Amino acid sequence: MSLTISFLYLSKKTFSISNTELGNDVFGFEICRKELWGNQKLKDLGCEIIPQLNEGDLYLINGELQRTYEDCLIILKNINAISLVTNYSTEFIEFRINNLLKFIEVALRNKNDLGISIS
Repeated sequence: MSLTISFLYLSKKTFSISNTELGNDVFGFEICRKELWGNQKLKDLGCEIIPQLNEGDLYLINGELQRTYEDCLIILKNINAISLVTNYSTEFIEFRINNLLKFIEVALRNKNDLGISIS
């Protein structure tokens, strides 16, 4: 199974968001919950939200979107160290973080109407 990113619709407002705008909704394999996103290294670097995938699915709204955005920046800044500890390539990590960033950017522009689910 794969982890995927999707929008949570918090209002009845309709959106026309194309897949070309978002790219890809993939966030890794199910095993990435523990081996990558739940790795202690991310917590040690200051990530708060993404490591919670180790415990279950994430449903991100309001302030959690900004904190998750900050987690993504931490991961990209420290991608080489994370790759060494987790044995996932920098390309693998960067591709998935960039997928999440695209969703977060749309959700932040519409934060009263959209949230994000990673499951």
